[in-house]
Amino acid sequence: MATSPKNWRDKLWLVWLIIQIACILLVDAVQFYPEWLYKLPGSPLYFLQQVKDFYVATYNDPLVQPETEPHWMRLMFLIELCFQLPVVFYATWRLSGKRGTTGRLELLLLAYAFETAFSTLLCINDVFYWDPAVYSPEQKNVFLYQLYGPWFAIPSLMFVDMYWRLYNRLAATDVVKKMQ
Repeated sequence: MATSPKNWRDKLWLVWLIIQIACILLVDAVQFYPEWLYKLPGSPLYFLQQVKDFYVATYNDPLVQPETEPHWMRLMFLIELCFQLPVVFYATWRLSGKRGTTGRLELLLLAYAFETAFSTLLCINDVFYWDPAVYSPEQKNVFLYQLYGPWFAIPSLMFVDMYWRLYNRLAATDVVKKMQ
C-alpha cells in the first residue's frame, strides 16, 4: 500500500499518542489493576492512588469517583483499555518509524479519533447536568475548557486530518480509474 510522506502533523499525533499512553496507564487504567498494587501505602504503585486522590481533592470530578460516576463510565474505561490502548501503542510504533502513514493506518486513526472524541463528548455533556449547588459555572468551565475540552478538540482535529488524507487517497484512485 502506498505510503504518504511524513509531515509535521505525524509528529504532532505521535506526541499526542505518547501523552495518551501515559494518561491511560497512569490514570484511567489504575482502577483495573489489582488493589494490592496501588491502594495501600507501601504498595509498589501507591503514587498512582495519590495522583487520583489529589485530582479528586482538587476538582471533585464525579466521573472518576465510584460513588458518583455515571453508569456508562465503566464501559468507556473498558473501551479505552480494549480499543484505544492497543491502537495507541500500534500507532505510536508506526508513526515513530521513518515512513509516513498508509491508508490502513489513517483509517484506524480515523476510527480511534472518532471514538476518543465521542467518549469525551459524553463526559462534556454530563457536565451540563451537574448540580449547580455543588458545581459553580466557574468550576464547570474548568472541566469544559481545561480538563475535558482538549481531549475532545485534539482527537477531533485528528479525525479531520485523517478524513482528508483518506479522501485524497480515494480521489487519486478515482482519477486513475477514469484515465484507464
